[in-house]
Amino acid sequence: MLMTSTAQNQATRLSALRRKAGLTRDQVAEKLRQLDPKAARTGTQIMRYEDDETIRIKRPVLLALAKVYRTTPDFIEQGMTGKPPLETTAEILGTAADMPYVVLPFVRPAAYATFAANCQDYNKGELDTFQVLKRDGVEYRDAVVIEVRGNSMAPRYPDRSCYVVRPVSDGNWQYATGVHAVSLRSAMFVIKRITSNKEGIITLTSDNGGDEITVQLGDILCMWKVGEAAYMPAED
Repeated sequence: MLMTSTAQNQATRLSALRRKAGLTRDQVAEKLRQLDPKAARTGTQIMRYEDDETIRIKRPVLLALAKVYRTTPDFIEQGMTGKPPLETTAEILGTAADMPYVVLPFVRPAAYATFAANCQDYNKGELDTFQVLKRDGVEYRDAVVIEVRGNSMAPRYPDRSCYVVRPVSDGNWQYATGVHAVSLRSAMFVIKRITSNKEGIITLTSDNGGDEITVQLGDILCMWKVGEAAYMPAED
């Protein structure tokens, strides 16, 4: 049975799929040209598809886009997930595999301050959304996607990369290790690696350059464990 996701429209789904694939618009256009001359498009046309939800995409282009993004035409057009009809599956992927997604709140850098200040009681409806391919056995309840800004955590967490992050309860902050997103009562919001966590004092360190911030547990409003990558920008 097909299920329809109403959280996004065709334009935002295409944008999310391209980010997930780690491709630029020009790279998508080149792949379309290689797949089918009838589907040849420019990066500008790909941008129009991602900006205008009312555009009807020609069938050859739709099929080629589905191949590039490893999804189905039904998902691109209508947000439908589940097993597509056999002939569509064979045409696009050659397999009957599902492509299950979950739509999560998306925190862009411009929303850092508001999200950090209201992290204990934020309105999910005020945030953008980001579509993430589900992983078996992984929990997505209360998870959000956060975009990294700057290269203080490069090369593993470069500028413009996006990650699924999950909340850490305040009773577990004293045990936290690894990379976390942290909202501080000073209104600062940082993504750093916890390199020391002893006696109520946490040291947050940048991977690139080693800059450190030392805070007390009482200075923290919210903390999220940084998990799997949702998008990695293409290399320059």
